[in-house]
Amino acid sequence: MYKEFGISEEIEVLANECEKEIETELKKVDEAQTANSIKVLNAFHNNNLSEMHFAGTTGYGYNDIGRDVIEKIFAEVLGAEDSLVRNQFISGTHAITVALFAILRPGDTLLAISRETI
Repeated sequence: MYKEFGISEEIEVLANECEKEIETELKKVDEAQTANSIKVLNAFHNNNLSEMHFAGTTGYGYNDIGRDVIEKIFAEVLGAEDSLVRNQFISGTHAITVALFAILRPGDTLLAISRETI
């Protein structure tokens, strides 16, 4: 089946055997994927997400119903009280920096302790 891609029959047989060995785990992954998809679709429905929520904005977030709804959806899906969702966050480090700027005041000290293991 995969010869046209340069994969030998021996490798194909081995891959099929491995897939059969982990079939139970793959089924669990499929079930989780289905459950999560249903959870997201229900959150879309519960929050009345529609095409109007994807309209362009000024970028300042004033009266941005799309932003408000997506934050409600994220909170519902993740089981959180509230959420903050911004596509302007460049990376995880950027998001952490924004959070720290929000909670730390000038003159505050942040103590970060880690344990190095060898």
